[in-house]
Amino acid sequence: MGEITGRERIVAAMKRSCADRIPVGLILGAFRAALLNCSLKDYFNDPKKLVEGTLLAYERFGHDAVEISWDIMMEAETAGAELEFRDDAFPQVKRHVLAEKKNLGKLILPNPEKAGRYPLYLEACRNAVLTLKGANLAGTVTGPWTTAIGLRGTQELIFDTIDDPGFVDNLMAFTTETTKTLGGKLLETGVSLTMGEAACSCSLISPALYRRFIKPHHEELVRFFAAKKKGLSLHVCGYIDPVMEDLLNLGISALSLDSPSSLEKMIQISRKKIALVGNVATSLFVQGTKEEIETAVKNCIRTAAPGGAYILSSGCELPHNSTMDRVSFFMEAAREFGRADRISSL
Repeated sequence: MGEITGRERIVAAMKRSCADRIPVGLILGAFRAALLNCSLKDYFNDPKKLVEGTLLAYERFGHDAVEISWDIMMEAETAGAELEFRDDAFPQVKRHVLAEKKNLGKLILPNPEKAGRYPLYLEACRNAVLTLKGANLAGTVTGPWTTAIGLRGTQELIFDTIDDPGFVDNLMAFTTETTKTLGGKLLETGVSLTMGEAACSCSLISPALYRRFIKPHHEELVRFFAAKKKGLSLHVCGYIDPVMEDLLNLGISALSLDSPSSLEKMIQISRKKIALVGNVATSLFVQGTKEEIETAVKNCIRTAAPGGAYILSSGCELPHNSTMDRVSFFMEAAREFGRADRISSL
C-alpha cells in the first residue's frame, strides 16, 4: 500500500472512522502573502500568488485539508462594491453601493467569468486543482449575509432589520442568488465548497436576527447545492454557541468552529451528525508557546476526535503575522497526538 493521502484521511473521518491519524487543516488566509514575502495588495490581486502561496504552504506543512480563498469582500465586489487595496491591509469597502437603498433595484446578478476579481479566483482554483494532488482542496464562497454587509454596511444593515425588514429580505434574496451563481461556478473548477459567513455569529448579531433574516437563506443554499449532489460546509467566525442547533439543522455536511465557540458543546449537540472542523485559537500561531499549542491540539483531539467526523484545524484564518515555527509546532502536535493509536489515551 502507498502512503495515505490527505483526501483519504478526510474520507475516513467523514465515514466516522480514522485512517492512520485524524485529518488536519489550516485556513491559510493572507499568511500566504507572508510566505511569499509580497504585499497584501499584490497578493489579493494576483491569482498566481494565491496558487503559489497555497502550494508553498502545502509543501512546507503537508496539511490534509487545503482551502484556497481570497478575501470576504470579493463577492460583494462582483455585485458592485468598490474596494480599496493597500499594500499593508486587507481589501476594504471604499463605497457601499447601497448607501442609498433605492439602488438595490439597479443591481444585477454577477457574471462569474467577468465580474470583479472572480475570474482571477476561478483561474487560481482551476490551476490549484491541476497542480495539487493528494490533499482535499476546498474553495470558499462568501455567504449572503456577509455579502449584504459589503453592499450596505454593517451598522446600516443591522438597523435595517428593525427599520425596514422588507428591504433586508429583498437584499438577502439578491445576495442568496449571488451566492448560488458564484458558488455553482466555483464547483465547476473541481474544488469542494465551503461557505464562509464571517458576519453571522453571535459576536455581531443576535440569535433572533440570525433565525429571522439569515437561516432561511442558508437552508435554501443547502437545498440548492444538494440538488447538484454537492455537500456544503460552513465556516462562521466568532461565537456561535446560542445558534449551534440552528446551524446543525441546516443540513450542512461540516461546520468549521472558531475558538470563541465551545467545541465540547457542539460535540454534545451534534452527536456526530455532521463533521466538525477547528477550533484551535489563531492567536497561538502568533504568540503561543510550543507547549500552549500542544495543549490546544490535545484538548481539541480529546474532545472531538473519538468516533471520527472531525478535522483538526485553526479556528479561523491564520493571522498575517503568524510564524512559520508556530505553524510547524501545530502540525507536529497534530501528527503526534492525532495518531489513531493515541487518541483514546489523551
